[in-house]
Amino acid sequence: MKTNIPSSSPGGRGFSLVETTIAVGIAATVLVALVGLIPVSLDTLREASNTTAAARIIQSVSSDYRMRDWGEVIKQQEEGATRDYSFDGQGTRVKDGDSSTIFTARVTVASALPLPGQASSNPGLRSLLIQVTGSADPEAAFARPETCKQANSLLAQTDKVPAAPAVASN
Repeated sequence: MKTNIPSSSPGGRGFSLVETTIAVGIAATVLVALVGLIPVSLDTLREASNTTAAARIIQSVSSDYRMRDWGEVIKQQEEGATRDYSFDGQGTRVKDGDSSTIFTARVTVASALPLPGQASSNPGLRSLLIQVTGSADPEAAFARPETCKQANSLLAQTDKVPAAPAVASN
């Protein structure tokens, strides 16, 4: 019986030491480049998550104010007060002082600007300024509005109010 013994001739199968070294060098270069991208991608992911949470917070606060009694909205405006609300990392509202608080939203109510074609503002319309920050020190962040995400929204009076008396015309 004949057995085949692999030959050690230069034309034999397998990789030489030089080929293996080059392949490992290329693989190492690619891995170093990929590892260098990890911090950038993590920062981008964090920023996208914060933007999504801020959008959810703004939508939540706007909806909450639209459902409020108009008298509460007017009272807050007359007092000139701002209201702060706490939210977790997903944009869900939590109690003030909760340990899971990540974001703080500050809400200010003001008279709305006149609509195009009108000389004065509509008394049944208010402007809502919502500022959102993820800072550990919200007071310092709100002192510098450029560091906060901001949104303006209009609130319309939807409560039932007595109708104005009709004016007779000739």
